[in-house]
Amino acid sequence: MDQTARMLDDEHLLGTALLPDPLPAARAVREAVGPLGLDDDARRVLLVAAVAVVDRTEVLLAASGTDIDTLMAGPAGRHLHLVGGRFRFHHPRIRSVVHDDADLATRTAAHVALADVHRKADEPLIAMWHTALSTLAGDPLLADGLVELAEQHLARGDVHRAHEVAREAASHGTDRVRARAFAVAGRAALWAGHVHDAVVHLRRATHSLDNGSSPGGAPDAARPLGVTLALLDGRPDAVLPDEACGADRAVIAAARKTIRLLDGAPGEAATILSEVAELAPARPAGRWFDGPDEAMTPLAEAHLRVAQSYLALRLGDVTGAASVLDDAVERLPVALAFGGLGIALARRLDLVREGHLSRPTTALEASVPGQVAPVVRAATLGDRAQTAVLDGRWVEAATLLGLAAERGGDDLRRLWLPTPDPVELLVLAGQERAARRAHERLRLRVLPAVGAESAGGFSGGPVRRRRLDLARAELALADAAGVSRARERAVEASLRVGSTFERGLTELVAARAFARLGLPGDAAAHLLGAHELFEESGAKAWEHVAEQALLTPELVPTGAGRPGMPPPGRTPRRVATGGPGSQQGRASGDAAGSGPDDAAGEAVPGTGQDEPCGQWNGLLTERELDVARLVVQGRTNRQVAASLYVSVRTVEVHLGRVFRKLGVRSRTELAVLALRG
Repeated sequence: MDQTARMLDDEHLLGTALLPDPLPAARAVREAVGPLGLDDDARRVLLVAAVAVVDRTEVLLAASGTDIDTLMAGPAGRHLHLVGGRFRFHHPRIRSVVHDDADLATRTAAHVALADVHRKADEPLIAMWHTALSTLAGDPLLADGLVELAEQHLARGDVHRAHEVAREAASHGTDRVRARAFAVAGRAALWAGHVHDAVVHLRRATHSLDNGSSPGGAPDAARPLGVTLALLDGRPDAVLPDEACGADRAVIAAARKTIRLLDGAPGEAATILSEVAELAPARPAGRWFDGPDEAMTPLAEAHLRVAQSYLALRLGDVTGAASVLDDAVERLPVALAFGGLGIALARRLDLVREGHLSRPTTALEASVPGQVAPVVRAATLGDRAQTAVLDGRWVEAATLLGLAAERGGDDLRRLWLPTPDPVELLVLAGQERAARRAHERLRLRVLPAVGAESAGGFSGGPVRRRRLDLARAELALADAAGVSRARERAVEASLRVGSTFERGLTELVAARAFARLGLPGDAAAHLLGAHELFEESGAKAWEHVAEQALLTPELVPTGAGRPGMPPPGRTPRRVATGGPGSQQGRASGDAAGSGPDDAAGEAVPGTGQDEPCGQWNGLLTERELDVARLVVQGRTNRQVAASLYVSVRTVEVHLGRVFRKLGVRSRTELAVLALRG
């Protein structure tokens, strides 16, 4: 791969220029392929297969002058996969080697043979393509037809083929037709995300138009050029629905509206995206006229996938957001969507999942051909703050978030990227005076926004974001008399937001507030809630923060074990809880890796560790209470069964009744309820 990369231009490596097809056969590629063992007939067959634009077996046989039995018995058959009347190379490397080894005369002969076969099959457009490639000198008579063929590919969303055919048309055409060909090639390159190619071709088209050599030749080149330059400048509004056609128009409109709605109406945004979810995705570079008659282009789909990932993240589904974005990064120009928003999402998703940037995200950043929007640059400071928080560097994190807020302002807070609470960071850093000043500034910003909203107006700012920030700031600063009420307000603000992750972050802020006030029982209960919510959202790095806090001795209430955590002195293990909707977190949950050693020496009902469940004496039966006590201590169903000398099925039945009577849905909710009394 390194050798192949050295044979390409920088624009190819950045993804801003279309890769040559096939890729050049570097020395390492030839070594990997090894000796092909081909005679002249086999080389002719494989070369026809390498330059064909359809994969029908009968076309391959007719153009190479052989039959299926001879092909399968000969050396060429070892390198082709034939099934269902279609063919393909066993590996693209073989195609590269065969194509590189052929001289110009041999390639020309292959194109002549294919043109003849397609002409006889009444496929004039494909025949015209092969005729053009077999012509040693440009033929102006072919140019018009090639431009029309390129426009057909572009209308179908096949931007790679449109780009390729339009460039060939430009090499044959003159004056007006040549300018028109460059315009089509530029538009195709734009919607493929190949912005370097787009700028080159569109400037050639507009230059011809400005010189008057091709009046009317490229009337649609100036606007696509403006879009391309806006993309390179990092403008979030570079691509508008009016610039798109067909499926792209609906996709861009839906994606842009989704971004606007995410602060206040994520449910409506989800409905909008569902209306375009069934549209065909962008075509991979493949055979001609495969797939549906209309499909998204890569640039349009990149906007859609970034919007979908952003919506999932806004709702607190870190796992879902990462799944959508990871797939998009591999095949779409994600770095160009919404001024680089996809980069900001990729960075923050990596940090909340694993605590560090992944190689794909690093490569995505390196592929940016121009600038990114200022808000994306400001978000990078938030990324550094996130890393500092995970390492416990509160002062550094608070400073970086302050700088990010200065540079990004409301636009940054409107992004809803998972972010530590800035006022709480100042409290954790011991800078209470600064924290109170920050709280007051935040309060003064929230009041006008709330007033405008209640009056039926629009404040222009992220109202729900500000309300949640203010509620958590008040919780972080609350005293013993007001902490419970502050917690209620923060929980209410979190529920209005509707994000699993943000709800977990509120629980974490509450836990630290109660710990600061010397209330370890309440702190532990909230940490359990934070851990459960972070685990449900897929924020593994934050889940680890809550898990580590649960191992802090100061947060263990006297006489109570840590639900879901090992007893003191035992090696920590991962909390065995699923999300609220999973069976693992309900009455049927056994922890992986539990065994007889885990149950040995466990506390039994009637010891001092059972006190947190004492308030249920009149509500649960004696056996249900025994089961509840052990589950609250973090025991699995198998361990509870071993302690009580009953079957696992009996434990499941009793635990199900406990859940129904107490109105809880999971083992973690039961533990939280027990610790809160």
